[in-house]
Amino acid sequence: MNKFFQILAVVLAVLVAMPTMAQGDKAALKAKKAQERAEKKAAKEKKRKEKPAYVWNWDGTRSGNETFDNYLITVTNIWNEIVRYEQEFGCYEYVQDTLQHEGKFYILAYMQDTLGNVITRNQSNWQIANSVLAGVNIVLSSTNASLATANATLALTDMGLGAIAFAPYIKGGPMVIAKGMKEMKAITKINKITSRQWKAAKNGAIDPSVLGIFSEKEVRKMNKCCYLKEIVETDPMYTVLVTRYETKTPEELAEETAAMSSDWESKNEIPETKSMSDHEFGDYGDDADDEEDW
Repeated sequence: MNKFFQILAVVLAVLVAMPTMAQGDKAALKAKKAQERAEKKAAKEKKRKEKPAYVWNWDGTRSGNETFDNYLITVTNIWNEIVRYEQEFGCYEYVQDTLQHEGKFYILAYMQDTLGNVITRNQSNWQIANSVLAGVNIVLSSTNASLATANATLALTDMGLGAIAFAPYIKGGPMVIAKGMKEMKAITKINKITSRQWKAAKNGAIDPSVLGIFSEKEVRKMNKCCYLKEIVETDPMYTVLVTRYETKTPEELAEETAAMSSDWESKNEIPETKSMSDHEFGDYGDDADDEEDW
């Protein structure tokens, strides 16, 4: 009898545990499927990023159809403008370092290349102003060209067998136009924000020598290549900097200052070209967030 009850108890325990086990298996299966979806999505995104960027490679051969040939020329001009833009403006980045000294906060604004070499204020003025103007022009040209794609497609159908050699350009043209409209629009909006930041730094600039923490050599280089500005309590950045620095010890602040000084001591300055010398900075960033610019 005792053995019977023991067996019965085991059976009941198994029956009670089965729903829990089933729920556990269901949850595990659900988690596995979610992981598989995430891995598949990540693999798809990786494949998309690894996919070679499209290259417009029209060799200049014309179809004989005026509408289609004008389309080819227009897309080629946009492509060349994008390539030129990347070569002239894609190699520098805008930097804003921060510094706390004697209870006051400062930003140090400048532009540098991927190797950390700095450019002069004149070069920065030229880079920022012309990158905004060039970007806006590319976006406008691309927007206008997008309207011509339909006409070019219709023209292709009138070209008979000759259309076969030119069909790939109808597929590639919109890709170039989309790059000009979407990517360049996003880049130009960022450049306009940079323009406003650079202008604000310039308008509030002070001589680095007043801090008494930089050498004469560093001050000369900084006065030529960057703007140092005090961030006052009314500036939106002030609260951010208070939060950033309130937990730092005096020793850590001293180390940061010494590191900044050493960094500017070793920075290389890229020589100016004649076209960039004495370039004045205009008002190119006041409408950074306005869609009407396009």
